[in-house]
Amino acid sequence: MRKTFIAPALLCALVTSLLAFNLQAQSGSRPNILFMMVDDMGYTDIGVYGSEINTPNLDQLANDGLLLTNFYNEAVCSTTRAAVLGGTDNHIAGGGFSQHQTPNQQGQPGYEPYLNEAVAPFSATLQTAGYNTYYAGKWHLGTQPHQRPNARGFDRSFALLSGMSSHYNDMSFVALDRKSPYAVDGVDIDSLPEDFYSTTFYTDYIIESIEKDSETGDPWFAYLSYTAPHWPLQAPDEYIAKYEGMYDHGYEVQREIRTEKGIELGIFPEETESYRRLAIVDPWDSLTAEEQAISAKKMEIHAAMLDLLDENVGRLIDYLKETDQYDNTLIMFISDNGAEGQARNPAGANDGGFDNSYENMGRQFSFHHIGAEWAAVGGGPLRYFKSMSSEGGIRGPAIIHYPQSDSKGVISDAFTTVVDIAATFIDLAGADHPEFGFNGHPIEPLGGASMVPLIMGDSDQVHPDDYVFGWEVFGHLAVRKGDWKLLQLANPATDRGQRPAEEAGFWGLYDISADPGETNDLSAEHPEKVEELLAAWETYSAEHQIIIPIIEEQAGGAAMGAGMGAGMGAGMGAGG
Repeated sequence: MRKTFIAPALLCALVTSLLAFNLQAQSGSRPNILFMMVDDMGYTDIGVYGSEINTPNLDQLANDGLLLTNFYNEAVCSTTRAAVLGGTDNHIAGGGFSQHQTPNQQGQPGYEPYLNEAVAPFSATLQTAGYNTYYAGKWHLGTQPHQRPNARGFDRSFALLSGMSSHYNDMSFVALDRKSPYAVDGVDIDSLPEDFYSTTFYTDYIIESIEKDSETGDPWFAYLSYTAPHWPLQAPDEYIAKYEGMYDHGYEVQREIRTEKGIELGIFPEETESYRRLAIVDPWDSLTAEEQAISAKKMEIHAAMLDLLDENVGRLIDYLKETDQYDNTLIMFISDNGAEGQARNPAGANDGGFDNSYENMGRQFSFHHIGAEWAAVGGGPLRYFKSMSSEGGIRGPAIIHYPQSDSKGVISDAFTTVVDIAATFIDLAGADHPEFGFNGHPIEPLGGASMVPLIMGDSDQVHPDDYVFGWEVFGHLAVRKGDWKLLQLANPATDRGQRPAEEAGFWGLYDISADPGETNDLSAEHPEKVEELLAAWETYSAEHQIIIPIIEEQAGGAAMGAGMGAGMGAGMGAGG
């Protein structure tokens, strides 16, 4: 079994630790850990957050556990995934999109398109501590042999190595003749089972992996990285049929329904106002009957994908209960970012060889996505969606269930992020994060804090009130300190597929506790708070190697990043 990134100097300490771990394992005190992450789920896409979609199993986990309303990701898939495993800001851990980086970012440490070796993935830490470790689903953190799950701390793995694929067995990428790479335990495969559907297959793989090692008595960590509901929108006909007609009233009405339900459930404050309908979204009533039918069906498929996903979560829970493992398993469920609102599908029905006819929508060989209109529904009142540093891009659903905790049915507004996950699982396992890695090079310390006290009901917060956290994604910037958030959207973004953001190019100040929709810019009323957060941003960006992208070809000859707001020093553009 490969033990990743552990230097010889640590062997003596590890031997001592492993003896302690074996004693804990014999007493059954170390819990199993099941971590589930979905792809492109909106903040309100689960019933307990205000959704109309049928998600009884996730709802029950939340009702019996801890539901987080103030949990944040890194706005895009691979950056979030790097932050999760590395336990630090993605600008240190890697997972960058090299195709969307500007020249001043390319080749810089922390901007690699894979999980780099400056961090020790917590999966390797748990593996070394005696956990059996399993991975199934989307990886998106490197395709080279030394970058795959089997080389980063997973005993068994079935991985979609790239960022997306058909949910069926054709393995198609953005065209039917382009195939996504898959690997089993690091070995490339060139075909999938005839009955392959991503959500069901990944669940089966995790159950089978746990079962294979059941006689060892060792605890396990399973990372179930679902690709649903990422585009292309695809689901079995019978699940799509369950939602026929449900969205015929349109996206504007459905967004209001979710927002009102979220307020009723305590997810949003009573005074919440929704960010306005974006200019890129046509009013529902302006669409033709045919356009409305196509649009509504996209959301029906999205809902079907999540319905089937929830069913598989329930199937996994049933397995844990039947095998008497449920009571000793911590389960955590999150989304990697907000719903996808950018135009990512081929331009025409025949582009890429897909059959995008109305009759074939949601079936194999089709290629659709929900678009900005339904992505806004996924965010409820929140502003924008995936790949933006506004709330709709970075605030995500998070549920933690642990039967050993006396804290059940709690809705917590404690500020937490994906960076806290590694510290939490390492703490839960009683393990130690290594200080040095392969060939003795230093390992980045964990940047987050353990959520275990919050999970166990011993504390109502994870971070102090003055804790600072920042974001940079495709040039969109944000920093949060307490309830205050400073936000600056980029226009243009370095992701060339993005349509121009509204209200871009300047810093806005928001009280997120009262205004999650970021509708009321308070910068003019609180200039002192703006200066305080700008100073916090400068410190955070310098400490976390954030390099502000510079786009030389911006209209008018001005270079984006050269003067992106007051308080941004010359050194910030080079990452501090």
